[in-house]
Amino acid sequence: MNDNRSKLTGVMKILYEKTDADHTIDTYGLIDELEKMGCGRIDRKTIEPNICFLRDELGWDIEKEKGSPNRYKLVGRLFELAELKLLVDAVQSSRFISDRTSKDIIRKLKTLTSRNDAQKLDRTIVTNDSFKRDSSAAIYSIDQINEAIKQNIRVRFHMVDYDVERKEVKRYDGRIHEVSPYALMWNNDYYYMLGKPVDVDEVRTYRVDRMRDTLTCDETAEPRPAAFNLEKYSGRVFDMFTAATAEVELDCKDYTMNYLIDRFGMEFRSHQTADDRFIATVTVDASPTFFAWVFQFGGDIRIIGPEKVRNEFQKLIDHQR
Repeated sequence: MNDNRSKLTGVMKILYEKTDADHTIDTYGLIDELEKMGCGRIDRKTIEPNICFLRDELGWDIEKEKGSPNRYKLVGRLFELAELKLLVDAVQSSRFISDRTSKDIIRKLKTLTSRNDAQKLDRTIVTNDSFKRDSSAAIYSIDQINEAIKQNIRVRFHMVDYDVERKEVKRYDGRIHEVSPYALMWNNDYYYMLGKPVDVDEVRTYRVDRMRDTLTCDETAEPRPAAFNLEKYSGRVFDMFTAATAEVELDCKDYTMNYLIDRFGMEFRSHQTADDRFIATVTVDASPTFFAWVFQFGGDIRIIGPEKVRNEFQKLIDHQR
């Protein structure tokens, strides 16, 4: 019984590691590999029943090429190669994930495919390693936040900043924040937690990689404010710098529509005003980061209302002169 089990697990391992859509192994190759694994002398006639069991009973997507000898390959896997490449690219290019953690995750992703295809996961994405950060504290915080959201309980933590010597310093003299977490968001390569602090009546945003000593606590989370809408909130926040929410009118060149859709999705009003311009009405946090986004278009996107927001934008420009 144990001998049969070792042969079956051996065949599984060989097919998983050595075959894929482009690489097969024949009956005698399987026998040689099994003997190398210490399974003893293998009868050629025992190979086919093992293959049939994996295919018919366990649902493995194994293709057989009839011949003398027969050849086999595992073609169906949990992740397609293209999907693994996408995951590797995302991990490798994310500055939220440290270089060391990136390499560790990619090493694990490689085990999800054959050895031949694993070599194709050595990607050539160009990244600036100086932006890769030590994510160990953030990964722990994310786990705690997710657990708190599932259990409907609060989290406690303190926030850190960096001083002029690039050393961590506790914000607000190390004050502990106690927050009812509502959601995690991914924005511009960073995680953010949305939640309501116990001492204020509004939802606030916290950058997870600046959170330290995150712990769940037994207190039940406060319900979301009735007016809070996650989709609308995430759509109007620019890089998580909060300011007064406003409905802003933008006079735009036609080509900028792609950029507005990238920022606001499809849910904003617009109408054509000339052959090459249109007016868009968007809801935003009228913050310096929103103004910086407008400024980068060099006048091809102009704030035309409301007057208060237009004046704030103009003051910011005048201050830079």
